[in-house]
Amino acid sequence: MSIKTIMAPMMGEKADKRILDVALTMAVPTNAHVQAVFLHRDPKDIMMPQVGDGLSGGIIDSLMLEAEAQVDSARRAAHSTYDTWRQESGIAELANPAPTNGITSDLSEAIGDLSGTLAKTGRMADVICLVRPDEDDGSDGEALIKAALMETGKTVLLAPTDAEMNAVESVAIAWNGSREAARAVALAMPLLEAADSVTVLAATSDYVRPEDVTAFTESLKWHGINAAARMFAQNGAELADRLQEEAQKSGAQLLVLGAYSHSRLKEFVFGGVTDDIIKDGRMPVMMAH
Repeated sequence: MSIKTIMAPMMGEKADKRILDVALTMAVPTNAHVQAVFLHRDPKDIMMPQVGDGLSGGIIDSLMLEAEAQVDSARRAAHSTYDTWRQESGIAELANPAPTNGITSDLSEAIGDLSGTLAKTGRMADVICLVRPDEDDGSDGEALIKAALMETGKTVLLAPTDAEMNAVESVAIAWNGSREAARAVALAMPLLEAADSVTVLAATSDYVRPEDVTAFTESLKWHGINAAARMFAQNGAELADRLQEEAQKSGAQLLVLGAYSHSRLKEFVFGGVTDDIIKDGRMPVMMAH
């Protein structure tokens, strides 16, 4: 199975252009279709927290108009960014599925609960592209990333905000033997099979033994992937940092990672690799749960 549909969620923010560029990078190898989707809360949901007892009808109407104007402003910004990006990239617009020899795109919108609408639309894409939120973006970035990971069943490509993402020729896999890691590898297989080099990274422990890592690395040969294993003892260092350090040493441009391979409660109490990657990751990461 090849990657043919790539979702690019947009919110009328600075990150929109970056998300579209990342989606385009992913679309090039297979001439995929970029599904840009403008997401925003319903104006009623924006207004409701401001409505209290004793407000007059006139004030409520004014708040509603203000909320609608906020949505319209974000919509115009998203459409402007999309139109400029499409024209500069020379991409044909195509709303309906059809055989094509080139990259295509379309722009739709989904107004309502952000996580719910992202989950609903994301389930119909092969890959969902997002960038790590920074201080200049809205407060919804991290929530959208987690909704994409936990609610869609699809692969999420999370890219840095401040570095260009080039065509992926070298990939590293963070392997811990978990179901989530296996799922991430399965969904990333089109990229792994096309890559010039693949490295399996593993922090060995009582639960991740060297022989298990070797067995997984050998299993990739059935797909024509001659991967190299890069193992290291897990110590007190932050695992997310170490995985990215080892990935970059191997020359990888992308890290494939199983998201939330521990329980959410354990991740919440002790912290975890997934949250560290979301908040402070410095390289493109393809994740699945």
